[in-house]
Amino acid sequence: MPGEYCLKCGKRLPEGSLKYVVDIRVYADFDGVLDFPRGDIEEEVHRLMGEIERMDPHELEKDVYQEMAFLLCKGCRDRFMEDPLSRGEGPYPAGEGSSQFIH
Repeated sequence: MPGEYCLKCGKRLPEGSLKYVVDIRVYADFDGVLDFPRGDIEEEVHRLMGEIERMDPHELEKDVYQEMAFLLCKGCRDRFMEDPLSRGEGPYPAGEGSSQFIH
């Protein structure tokens, strides 16, 4: 039985049925304010570059930008639109890995 499932409630969404894709982009905000070091700026830049080089590139990228897409049934889409930050019901459950995402 081909078809997809709502990633919130697990309801089966047969081919041709009403379903919604929720795309979310999360990216770092920059307010234009930079904290300048009190000491030697060049030394601080070298220190920061060394710190960045030791970081996992995927984790570093996640700190700057992420995209997610979720497939929802109409009921879950309606609830999401009423409360997109889940203030009323707590956080949406998330599975391990990328299996909870469409792409």
